[in-house]
Order: sequence, then structure tokens, then C-alpha cells
Amino acid sequence: MIKFIKYIVSTTELGFDFLCLVFSKGFFFYFYLLASILEKIIPTSFFKKLKVFFKEKQNDTTAFLFLILLFLVGVLIHTYYYSEIDVKHVNDNNSISTKNNNDTNLYRRYGSYKASFSSLEKVKKNNKNVILWLVVDGTNVNYPVVQTKDNDYYLNHDITGDLKSSGWVFMDYRNDKLNDDNTIIYGHNLPNKTSFGSLNNLFTKKWYNSSNHYIEVLYDNNKYTYEVFSVYEIKPEVYYLQNNFYKKEYEEFLNTIKSRSIYDFNVDLTTDDKIITLSTCTSDNKGRKVIHAKRIK
Repeated sequence: MIKFIKYIVSTTELGFDFLCLVFSKGFFFYFYLLASILEKIIPTSFFKKLKVFFKEKQNDTTAFLFLILLFLVGVLIHTYYYSEIDVKHVNDNNSISTKNNNDTNLYRRYGSYKASFSSLEKVKKNNKNVILWLVVDGTNVNYPVVQTKDNDYYLNHDITGDLKSSGWVFMDYRNDKLNDDNTIIYGHNLPNKTSFGSLNNLFTKKWYNSSNHYIEVLYDNNKYTYEVFSVYEIKPEVYYLQNNFYKKEYEEFLNTIKSRSIYDFNVDLTTDDKIITLSTCTSDNKGRKVIHAKRIK
């Protein structure tokens, strides 16, 4: 029995080594071929040595296994940083379960906070540019929102002021907090579903059918509820990014952005309404995904 087990183990080991050798030969052959072509085009000792190096690596299963290990580590890292977060739903208490408070990803960390005035005051102490807290039903959007003197700074700086390509969610610098006809908030469409990456949910039938369509804002000791009335994609433009209007102009604006929606939310609009606009890029960065909601209480 022991001999049989040893035979199975040794046979499996030989088979594994053979497969690794086959894959190693095929993998490094293409690099050897590339080095050979470059040597003919640019006849230098560097490409000659490179060709010899890849020739030797064709029979080196250890190098191939090391590359496989690096690939698996990369997959694990990608899974950790770009995995989806459980979506959150707005309820009567505007409560979010608290977890991941030590996460190095600040979107995940702040996204795990309970959306409350105490949380808002806490982050305000660390950044004077924080003005409100934003929650979008059925998404991961549960963040403090900042505003500064331009629309550039928070494109590549996080809430702590560190230089980060993921930026932070920010309000248009022209807006007078929530007093304008149209309050505009921007965020990156990140592939890990943080920032405004999970706003893609609003473009699905599942969200349309299961969500209450609410956006909630905590500002100046008041909770404002908005109801989504339009979601659409469009080429980059400034039309929907206007913040104040004359009455007739505002009526035309509301009719236009409502008619653009891919879904009918059956929400009535008047020129007395205050709206909020969420704007992010499309996945290919060539267009814009836009959400509009009107204040209902």
C-alpha cells in the first residue's frame, strides 16, 4: 500500500514537472523570439545576452512557477481592493452599520460610518472643507462631501488632503450649499465601487424596481430627502451643470433633464423645487453618468 502511494505521488510529481516544463518553454519562447528580432534590428550585446537569458529560462520551471505566484498575489490584491461592498439602504433612522473603521481605503472607512450629525461633526474637525453627508439608497454612497474654491483640487486629493488619484466626493464650488436651484456633486466612477462607482446601480432595472429612489443629505443639523427623477448618460457638457436660473429658463431645464431619463420615475416638477445633481464619468471616461433628484422634505 505504501509503495502504491509512493508510486502515485512520484507519478503526479513527474506529471506536474512535465506540465510546468511545457508551459515554461512556451511562455519564455515568445520573449526569446522577441529578443532575437530586436537583436537583428539593433545588433547590440544587450539583446544578445537577453536572447541567451530567455533561452535558458525555457528549461527553468522555477522561474515560471515564480511568475505564476506573482500573478496569484496580484489577483488577491486586486480582489481585496476592487471587490464590491455590500450596498446600503436609506431607512427612517438613516442608519448604517459601523465596520471597517481601520480600513486604509478612506472611502471604505467613511462608508462604514453611521450617517449621522455626530459623524459629520467628527470629520469636520479634521477637514474644514467638509460641509454635508450624502447617502444614496441601494449604493455604497455614504460619505462626507467637501467643497473648496475650485472643481480641481478634490479630483486628485482625498478627504485628508493627500494626493490620491481616487480624489474625493465634492460639491461644485459655485454652489451656495443647498440654497441654489441645482446643487451639483461630483465623484469618480471607481472600479472598486467606492466614490461614485456604485451609482451604476441606478442605471439597472433591479435598482429601479427595488429601491425607494431616495437620496439623503445631512446638512446644518437638518436631514434633507431627495427623490430621484432622472438618470441618463450623455457626452460631456455644461448644460446640466448650471446652478441657478430665471423661472422660465428653469422650467425648460427641468423638462429637458427629466425627458433624458432612461426610466420614468413619475415625479412631478415645478420651478419651486430644489434639485440635487450627481455627476460622474462613464466607465470608458468618454461620457458622463448623471442623476437628478428633487427635494421632497
